[in-house]
Amino acid sequence: MIDERDRPLLPFELMDRQVLLNLALGGLALGLVAYMYLFVGKLYQFYGGYLTLEVGQMYSHAPIMPLVTAWLVWRKRFELFAAPRRQSWGGLALVVVALLMFFVGHKAIQWRLLIVSMILLLWAISFYLWGWQVAKRLIFPIGILLLVVPMEVISEMTGPLKRFVSATAAVLLNMFGVAVEQDGARLYSVPHGRFQLEVADACSGVRSLMALVTLAMVYGYVSRSRQWQRWVLVVSAIPLAMLGNLIRVTASGVVGSVFGQPAIGKFDNYSTYVVFIPAIAVLLLVDRLLDADFGALRDRWLGKKQTREAMP
Repeated sequence: MIDERDRPLLPFELMDRQVLLNLALGGLALGLVAYMYLFVGKLYQFYGGYLTLEVGQMYSHAPIMPLVTAWLVWRKRFELFAAPRRQSWGGLALVVVALLMFFVGHKAIQWRLLIVSMILLLWAISFYLWGWQVAKRLIFPIGILLLVVPMEVISEMTGPLKRFVSATAAVLLNMFGVAVEQDGARLYSVPHGRFQLEVADACSGVRSLMALVTLAMVYGYVSRSRQWQRWVLVVSAIPLAMLGNLIRVTASGVVGSVFGQPAIGKFDNYSTYVVFIPAIAVLLLVDRLLDADFGALRDRWLGKKQTREAMP
């Protein structure tokens, strides 16, 4: 018979009573937050309706972001449990601020403010219950939810980007022998009638830009410890997304020239994945280059031999 004292301790037995109480309070607070925002604030109704609009497709990554946050928090669970914990009155002050933001956003029907207040409230609750040492480790896992907040500056980028993409695609198509004319964000075959291609808001490149930048931020946070390396990944995602979208629009024009107008719609159903996957591959290549020894690579390509003096 096994002695009760020899059995391994269960996870909850490794925690003191205050930690268990705070976890219970945190779970209760999370449930109250979900009720406040999803049912009282009707955030799901407002934001869900926005995502069905053409401009809302730029935030098509939004539904999976809560899962990303949960995964990032789960990855840091041992670090969070090992961090010093104490209640913070500064965190309580931020809870009050977030609740005031909720009240204003609910009364004024400003659902963007509701999203920001919800994100702040989630972080402020952890700050209040467990203190700064825990809260600072949750800044990125919770703060990345801000990428789902629609911003007017992002929406205003669609018009100039559509014109840029259509103008550049027109130049490339004419270089490849596909005669087209540009009219704003539209491309027409020459002679007219073979096909026409319109660069819509969803095709401006902002959608792929938001998705790839979000992916680069999460990947950089998980795989890199140096901040400058994380920024290199995020910044490199911007031209990759724009180049990938330009290739997709240009390829749509080639498909329309060869197979006609109906083929463009079928091609667009799969072209996003065909272009996005190589963009991710190049992003991973950039990540590998961050660890490359460029001095050794230079010597290898130039055929130089490194010689070292013997140490005395």
